[in-house]
Amino acid sequence: MFRLIKNVVFFCLMAALVASLSRNIFLYKDKLTFYHDYRKEYEKERDINKKLKSDIKKSEDYYFVEKEIRDKLNLLQPNETALIIPKITLTPEPTPTVPKAPYQEWLELYIQ
Repeated sequence: MFRLIKNVVFFCLMAALVASLSRNIFLYKDKLTFYHDYRKEYEKERDINKKLKSDIKKSEDYYFVEKEIRDKLNLLQPNETALIIPKITLTPEPTPTVPKAPYQEWLELYIQ
């Protein structure tokens, strides 16, 4: 009798430990997935932040600001010459049609 109670208690204890262990494993997987997603988002935002900081540094540079203003307003300095190059557009050439001989046209007319 004592042995049976001991086995039942041991089985219940082992079942509780296995259930707890499996629950902890699933929670760990969820937290690990959350960590990886959060880490990717953090790195993406960090890269955006670096780019924005470099844009701010560029915009504080006198020569960069001057160049941007001249480009947007199409202005030139006194010693500069404007060189305007048109964009190259490819236009398709029509394919030449070979005229048919008169006897072929008459033959096609009668056959149809």
